[in-house]
Amino acid sequence: MINTETIKTTLEELGYKLRDKGSYWQCSALYRGGDNETALQIYKDSGTWKDYVQDTPFKSFKELIMLTLNTNDPKVLNKYLNQDDIRFLSERKSTSTVKVETEKIYPEEWLSELLPHYKFYEDRGISKEILKMLRGGYATKGHMYQRYTFPIYNRYGQIHGFSGRDMTSKKDAKWKHMGKKSTWIYPAYVPLEKNGLKIKQVDLIDLNYIIIVESIGDCLNLMQHGYNNVVVSFGLDISSTLSCWIIEMGFDNIIISFNNDNSKSSNRGLDACIKNFLKLLNYFDKNLIKICLPVKNDFGDMNTDDFEEWSKKLDKVFETDQSPLVLKKSRELIKQKKLSKTLMKKLVLLDE
Repeated sequence: MINTETIKTTLEELGYKLRDKGSYWQCSALYRGGDNETALQIYKDSGTWKDYVQDTPFKSFKELIMLTLNTNDPKVLNKYLNQDDIRFLSERKSTSTVKVETEKIYPEEWLSELLPHYKFYEDRGISKEILKMLRGGYATKGHMYQRYTFPIYNRYGQIHGFSGRDMTSKKDAKWKHMGKKSTWIYPAYVPLEKNGLKIKQVDLIDLNYIIIVESIGDCLNLMQHGYNNVVVSFGLDISSTLSCWIIEMGFDNIIISFNNDNSKSSNRGLDACIKNFLKLLNYFDKNLIKICLPVKNDFGDMNTDDFEEWSKKLDKVFETDQSPLVLKKSRELIKQKKLSKTLMKKLVLLDE
């Protein structure tokens, strides 16, 4: 078994710059040329690691060495791994390879095929300026046919996905996605032009807080009402990639604002907020995480008066310890067998 000091020494010799996080280190994904210092999480006791940007499964320390050196030759690996590790690698089939999943990048030219047809969202109170800023448009062909389509940019200014909203009300799914949405951080990296300079949306974000919502529709209406500190989860789960980005940014508060399904027997939005609150306790102090549901079913349904009411609600949330709420709702979820054992273990952190 490789000990912690050996793992640390080996990684540093390979060029990894480790950030101590207690039971694990964080660092950039050197093996693929990444520059996100929180991308990799490597556990000290075993070297087991995960690339949160590419959302890989947890992998062995041996695989990280192999990826970094780009070889499975025991003679090369001998410098970094002990004899037991070398023997293990020698016994593997010669045809075995380590595969690294890479995301598909879409050409910027595809945006020229989207029509600047903004009526659907303008009728819902969204300004043309916001729609132009997000570089979306109406698709008249292809996978996003008859959908208002938004390009999803990565931190390098590349399009690595699309999200399209049905304009016909006839399709089975209101929203359709192209790409790996678990790696999306939207709209943080939409390229902007401001005062003649090329910047990203993320450059305008205030670090006081970030609001996490379910869909682009929610995001649009929040931005329309002056809330630019918003990011989309594209569903009811906050991805590891999004969690890492929040860590990287260093927000003072994290506001989870999923849909408010209070007219139904089970409020799925609130349930999901509770689960994600517990999940985020892996990374953040409980006092930094807040839940503030919209006053209507979702933000897309809210008007100016509704936003004024929600703003007052948000002000109160900032000053409130939500541990009692989370504990109460968590116990209800446990009775309904809707809370995993992993998340149940996080409840002790609410009593600290």
